[in-house]
Amino acid sequence: MKRISAVSAALCLLLTAACGSGSDGAEGSDAKRIVFVNYGGEAVAAAEKGWLEPFKEATGIDYKVDSPFEPAKVQAMVDSGRTTWDIVTVEPATGALGCGKIYEKRDPDIDMSGMDPRFVNDDCGVPVYPQAVTLVYNKKLFSGDNVPTSITDFMDTKKFPGKRIAYNYITTLPPLLMADGVDKDSLYPLDFDRAAKAIDKLGNDLTLHADLATEVEKLAAGDFAMCLCFSGRVEVAARTNPDLGMVWNGIWQSYTMVYAVKKSESPKSQQAFLKWIADPAKQAPYYQYMAYPSAAKDAGPEVPDKFKPFVASAHKDEIGDSSAYYDLDYMLENQAEVVERWTEMTAG
Repeated sequence: MKRISAVSAALCLLLTAACGSGSDGAEGSDAKRIVFVNYGGEAVAAAEKGWLEPFKEATGIDYKVDSPFEPAKVQAMVDSGRTTWDIVTVEPATGALGCGKIYEKRDPDIDMSGMDPRFVNDDCGVPVYPQAVTLVYNKKLFSGDNVPTSITDFMDTKKFPGKRIAYNYITTLPPLLMADGVDKDSLYPLDFDRAAKAIDKLGNDLTLHADLATEVEKLAAGDFAMCLCFSGRVEVAARTNPDLGMVWNGIWQSYTMVYAVKKSESPKSQQAFLKWIADPAKQAPYYQYMAYPSAAKDAGPEVPDKFKPFVASAHKDEIGDSSAYYDLDYMLENQAEVVERWTEMTAG
C-alpha cells in the first residue's frame, strides 16, 4: 500500500486547500479502500449489504469492516497519525465536537439537500438513521395482566423481578432517568446524582454490557427480565426469540451519524462514500436489512412490514406525547461531563 511521504503529509496539513476539499491529501495518493466501523452485530452485515457492496461495485473502492466504534480509539489514531478506521458511525454530539479536529469536513460538493435538516448538525457528518430506546421485557416472565406498561416499570423490581440489561454508554443515561420517573420535559440538564442512585438501587439486578452485539445475544438467549434497548436491535433478537415484548409508553429518541476520520490513507475514497450515503436513494437499501427508518428529508423508503413492530414511527398512537428526544445543544456543551459522570457511576 503506497503511503504519502512525511513531507507531503506535512504540506497537506498546512496547505489543506492545495491538497483537496478539507481532506488530508485528498488530491494526492489514495488507497482506494475504506475500513467501515459501526456498533457491531447485524448492523455490520446490514451496512455491507445495503451500502458497502453496492458502493464497491459502483466505484471500485474496496472495503473492510470492524466494530465496535470507540471514540477514544479514534482520538488515539488521529493523535498518533496512524488512522486505520476510515468511516465511523457516531453519536451526534461526539461527531459534531470532533468536526474538523478528528473528523474531516464533507466535500462542499456533497449534496445534503435530501437529508432531514433536523439531523444535519455540522460540516462533517451525514445522518443515517433515527433510533429509539424502549423498554423490552421477557414474555415468559411477565404475561396476562402482569406486564410492563411504561418505561418506569424498569425500576420496579418488586412487581417485575429479574435481571435488567442496558448498554454501557452515555446513551443509557436519558432513558434510565425516564425509567426512574423523570418527566420527559425535565430530562435536561441530566441529573447525574439521581441516575447514580437509580443504578445503586438496581444493584446486582442491573448488568451493563459493553457493546450492542451483546445486547442482541442476551435478548435472543432470553436470560433477562427487562432491557433498555435500541429498538432496531430488538428485531434482530426477535428473529430467534419471539418472546420479546416492547413498551412504547416512554421512549427516548436519537439518531446516528457517519463521519470520515482524519489522517486516512484514503481521503478521496472517504469523501466518495459520504457522497454515496448522502443520496437518499443510495442510503435506502440499508433499511431492508435493519429495523430503522431513513434519515431522508421526505421520510425515505417505506419501512418494510416485518420491521414496523420495532420502529417508533409505526407506534405513534402508543407513544403519544411520552417521547423524549436527544438534546444536541445540551450535549455539545456538556459532553465531557456526561462521559465523566457516567464513567464514575458505572465503574467497579
